[in-house]
Amino acid sequence: MPGKIKPSNKEYNRDARGKMLKTFTWKHFTPAGTSTEELKKFFKEDKFRRKKNIIKRELLKRNETI
Repeated sequence: MPGKIKPSNKEYNRDARGKMLKTFTWKHFTPAGTSTEELKKFFKEDKFRRKKNIIKRELLKRNETI
């Protein structure tokens, strides 16, 4: 499995009234779970230059042009 695009975040669960609970779930930012439009935006940004190969492989897997 390829690496993550961005670091993982904790998302705290909420009850029916919207109050934050003590339990949480992890939100991972993998290339497979990211939308195609967002991957194309990341590929053009200089900020993600170290992750360009991971992003490029995911876009090629989806038959998208860069």
